[in-house]
Amino acid sequence: MTFLNLSNRESRLFYLTLAVIVAWAAQAFVLKPVSTKWKRLNDEIAANSLKLEKSERLIGRVGPITGDYEKAAASLKMTGSAEEEMAKFLTEIESLANTTGVHINEIKPLPTKKYSLYRKFYADLELEGDMAQISVFMRKVQSSPHLLAIDKLSLNPKQAGSNILRCGIVICKIAIL
Repeated sequence: MTFLNLSNRESRLFYLTLAVIVAWAAQAFVLKPVSTKWKRLNDEIAANSLKLEKSERLIGRVGPITGDYEKAAASLKMTGSAEEEMAKFLTEIESLANTTGVHINEIKPLPTKKYSLYRKFYADLELEGDMAQISVFMRKVQSSPHLLAIDKLSLNPKQAGSNILRCGIVICKIAIL
């Protein structure tokens, strides 16, 4: 078949060019999008497989995790009225101060804040002690099982040239309702 009165060589060149254009179009509009989608789906499968493995490991640990949660919730749960909880909170702070050798000059309970699931208790303290004692006290406050946290802290020397520091500190306790 001759197309547009082309010579044999020209028609072969025409068909070869047409085949190259069709092959390029198939690659650009069919093969490349399909391979890109295939790669994306394989990546999603790999990511979801990792999530599934992690979920399976967590499912295997449901018992210990639930036990840890129950233990933590029991230590954070309010057992009495807000006044009783504040008294327990202040007593705990005093016992931490006594065990670390820090001297409490003043302790003032601050108003509590009530949220939908928990209540925050605050205490404002003025302490005296050397740097080691105060740092041990702060470490014990932060590592308390009753979810105590230091909200504000200020350190000043008691006197010029003295090793004794005067510390103003606001401590917060969270209790689950």
